[in-house]
Amino acid sequence: MNISPTYKRYSVLAPLISLTFSVSAQQHVQRYTGVVTNQQGQPLKNARIHLYGRQQYVYADEQGKFSIQAPANAELHISAAGYGDSFVTVGDESQLDISLTAGGIERIVVAASGIHKYNLEMATPVSVLATEELSRRTEPTLGETLKYEPGVHANYYGPVASSPIIRGLDGPRVRVMNNGLSTGDVSRISPDHAITADALTAQQIEVLRGPATLLYGSGAIGGVVNVVDNRIPRQLRANSETKLETRYVDVSDEKTVALNHEGSSNNIAWHVDGFNRDTADYEVPRFTNDEGESTNTLENSWTQSKALNAGVSLIGDAGLFGISIGRLESDYGIPGNNEEHGEDQGGEDTELDEHAEEEGVFAKLKQNRLSMAGELYTPFAGVETLAFTAAYTDYQHQEIEDGAPGTTFKNKALESRITLEHEAIAGWHGIVGYHLQHADYQAFGEEAFTPDSDSLSHALFALEEKQFGNLTVQLGGRIERTKHSAGAVELGHEAGMVSDLSDTFAALSASAGLVWEFTPGFSWALAVSHSERAPSAAELYSNGAHIATSSYELGLAYELRDGEIEVSERNVKKETANNVDVTFRSFQGDLTFTYNFFYNKVGDYLYLSNTGLTMEDLEAGDGSFPLYQYQQQDATLYGMEFEARYKLNNAQSLNVFFDAVRAKLDGGDYLPRIPPYKTGVGYQYNGLSWSADIGVTHYARQDKVAVNESTTKGYTLVDANINYDFNLAKVDMTAFLRATNLTNELGFVHSSLIKEDAPLPGRALTIGIRAMF
Repeated sequence: MNISPTYKRYSVLAPLISLTFSVSAQQHVQRYTGVVTNQQGQPLKNARIHLYGRQQYVYADEQGKFSIQAPANAELHISAAGYGDSFVTVGDESQLDISLTAGGIERIVVAASGIHKYNLEMATPVSVLATEELSRRTEPTLGETLKYEPGVHANYYGPVASSPIIRGLDGPRVRVMNNGLSTGDVSRISPDHAITADALTAQQIEVLRGPATLLYGSGAIGGVVNVVDNRIPRQLRANSETKLETRYVDVSDEKTVALNHEGSSNNIAWHVDGFNRDTADYEVPRFTNDEGESTNTLENSWTQSKALNAGVSLIGDAGLFGISIGRLESDYGIPGNNEEHGEDQGGEDTELDEHAEEEGVFAKLKQNRLSMAGELYTPFAGVETLAFTAAYTDYQHQEIEDGAPGTTFKNKALESRITLEHEAIAGWHGIVGYHLQHADYQAFGEEAFTPDSDSLSHALFALEEKQFGNLTVQLGGRIERTKHSAGAVELGHEAGMVSDLSDTFAALSASAGLVWEFTPGFSWALAVSHSERAPSAAELYSNGAHIATSSYELGLAYELRDGEIEVSERNVKKETANNVDVTFRSFQGDLTFTYNFFYNKVGDYLYLSNTGLTMEDLEAGDGSFPLYQYQQQDATLYGMEFEARYKLNNAQSLNVFFDAVRAKLDGGDYLPRIPPYKTGVGYQYNGLSWSADIGVTHYARQDKVAVNESTTKGYTLVDANINYDFNLAKVDMTAFLRATNLTNELGFVHSSLIKEDAPLPGRALTIGIRAMF
């Protein structure tokens, strides 16, 4: 991967790397050792010991023993899956004995919070999928993995590409990240473009509902999904650990194998992970497709994906520096495009012959990613941690037609963030930082509906909090400047005049939050925010036929006059979202629950509207695709999320959840593709060797539809899992069996642009085995 001079000009890595190795910690640190057990005195292997307020953590070994460096009077957070957690303030005693109680709620550090907050301490509603729950939920796409979380749905472009929708918002309004930085793909532009972050090798996935613009950019007015892995190791291990998993899914003939290995020696830690996934076309309940044919197969829904990632870190008392590199290759069919392939026409890629005989258009995705991270602990007086993180991504996505590339999308992106976490000033503790994002996007070929564009943004931000007894106050702000430039824009369906376009936006975001634990185990949270979002380059400059969505898309930069497309003189505005969240949590005792109410008033909301015209209505145009154009109008979104769990005993529990969102333009019309409400109930059993769960989720009929949009019938899904843990030759093994859509229900996803052509998969059985040694 060659980094161009453009990226070198903006790079902030070199001085930080130098600083990491030249400054030593000033605060006195001490090594603490200990053992973590349950109430019966049995050691808890892989219990996590986290140094509160920092990224540092270690894991207990097979005897429950651990060793960690920490400053005097630091607070350690000890947690283990299936156990309530514990906080310990270290003192003069260097030996710690910690006992955890089974069945309690485990607080999870939310990496995307910015200041190492726990999920139960945040004013903004957050969900975290981790450990066994994440393993049970993992699907080939991120949207399908997360769709059972309250407030989360999927835009579902078939099983091959499914992105999360948060509270009715998706696309550029939902920031999808890998370890706090953008994935660098083009999934925010079109639903048929797959997200390059994968749940299979992740440690946890975090979902921040509502505006999360302070740390992650003005686009995140809907929320953030952060896929967290350990590709840049942040801890030393007493023993190396290897996880190997293989699974088979009958509904798609899926064969998947994944590897995750971590280890350390002296002050060097390393990480390696990878996977290989191969699926055929998915079986679905029998339905009639758009060609009037009765079928039980979703044509062109196969996938072939493989990835390999490796990272290494230097970790010491003064801080850490790490680097990782990864490669992803993924070929997948694009449902709804079922034209026959011909012979290979040569093209520009000699690796296309393998799929030359497949039916339909398919995508060929490649991504290289280089990431760096560094931290300095107490580099000078008044500063707890100086940290930076950066990633350079080289992405290419080709849509292959008749054995040759028909359209190619490329994106070269650099993102970096530097933060300074300061000690308390008048009781206020927090971070200040600088955030850079630069993307060089190119599209060429028959279906390049978006022109080449260059996007650059700079931002300054601050996030602070203060404790007033049992009340925590959180304040934050961000100033961001974004510039989009597009060159060689072709006006009109065929040949036309060419123009260079450029737009610059300044966005201001601010938030305030209160968390009041009015009695132990119960808390209220209030979050109020003002967020401004600059339109994306695609929303501004799209101009062309988009085969994947069977539409012609036109951006805000243009207007239609008598069938001709011209540059618009309208004043394109930023979206301004004013959001209120009210959350109540009960997280102690046998009954625990969370409910959230939200209200979001968005000024100049940007949406893709059906004009009622087709390509034939364009001057010199042909084709039957409907013409969609981005429009701006004030909108209101409001709704709620609820989740409760009742512990019958230490092994059994019941849970229930519900979410709903209403989204309307101020003129009275509903917004398009808004998910219906969903509700679910489940039962879980967790024994010493056996664990199991069964759940029922109902998606309601969606008849609150936009102009020129059809209603969608409701459907109900029944899923079940069973797991057996055993030991084989000192290797920890888990055998698992999963059944999804047990009743073989025919379900169409309302938020999908191809809902009538891509029903959900039918009854599926997954069998697999996981080994850890």
